[in-house]
Amino acid sequence: MTNFKPSSKLRILAIISCAIIVIGMLIGTILHFVGNGFFNYDGEYSSYKTVTVYYPVIEMKAGDDKIDFEAVCGQAFENAGVSDYLVTKNSQAKEFNRVLEYRFKKSTDSAALKKAAEAITDKIREEVADIYGDDEDVPRSRAVMHDVDTIVGGEHVASMAAVAIATIVVIHLIYAMIRFRFSAAFTAIVADLHNIALYAAILAICRIPVSSTVMVFAVIVTLATAIGVTYMQERIKRNSKEFTNLSVEEITDMSAGQTFKANVALPAFLAIVAILFFAIMAISAMSAVPALTPALLAIFGFIVTCYGTTMFAPAIYCFIKNNAKKIFTKPSFKKGK
Repeated sequence: MTNFKPSSKLRILAIISCAIIVIGMLIGTILHFVGNGFFNYDGEYSSYKTVTVYYPVIEMKAGDDKIDFEAVCGQAFENAGVSDYLVTKNSQAKEFNRVLEYRFKKSTDSAALKKAAEAITDKIREEVADIYGDDEDVPRSRAVMHDVDTIVGGEHVASMAAVAIATIVVIHLIYAMIRFRFSAAFTAIVADLHNIALYAAILAICRIPVSSTVMVFAVIVTLATAIGVTYMQERIKRNSKEFTNLSVEEITDMSAGQTFKANVALPAFLAIVAILFFAIMAISAMSAVPALTPALLAIFGFIVTCYGTTMFAPAIYCFIKNNAKKIFTKPSFKKGK
């Protein structure tokens, strides 16, 4: 970093950042109307279809074979030509019925699911009728297909992440204003918002599945940015006192070079810790979420944080610092000047 001078590269850095953000917004907006959303929503954020099966708790007679309702459902889905689903069931009887919920992707054929639901309903009522007879009050069992469109999926997680990000940005702004004055405070908030916007744009462009995991990494990106920019500004303040004969650009470039390794090591460390955490959680919970998704989120978060703290933040600091001098410097009204 000794030969790279970010203070003189603001124009090209701004073009790169604006291009990525604009492209991300365009792709996200287009896919919002013709695809599955601004982002590639996944998990609790994605729309889906379900077949919910309500089946009775049957008191079997001695010697009778137990009815395997899950096998009945599986056979119905196979006959209808649908697969790739997640199933959840309640562990205790709820009033008269137990419940099975089969969740399918949004793209699954609705007609096939309705056909399967009808077949499951007929089969369950047939089995129940053999035991209880034709009592209409007993076979309160059926399979129902639902088409679920999520509007703000994972609302609780998203709101908590938004609060965490806003808190980090505000604390960073206040600390920078008290510790380093106005130029550093403006740099802090611009760098934080820049990295958040850049991270969101990359998610929209690359169509990485967006779930609660994304929110965790968004908070990590914001936190790492705030720490990295603060560390660089601490070094700028120290160098400004030590090298009073140097310009703002020279001091900023020197400080950026001195903090480069630390501002690369920190997001790398946080990314590795986050990947290990999600890997352990996936193993312990036998999660079906692809392990590749957290890794991609960590890699893009690392790239965005490094770019924002080692290149964009020093460049924008010089711009704000120099223009602040021009704005707040009082013009001279002495005669002849």
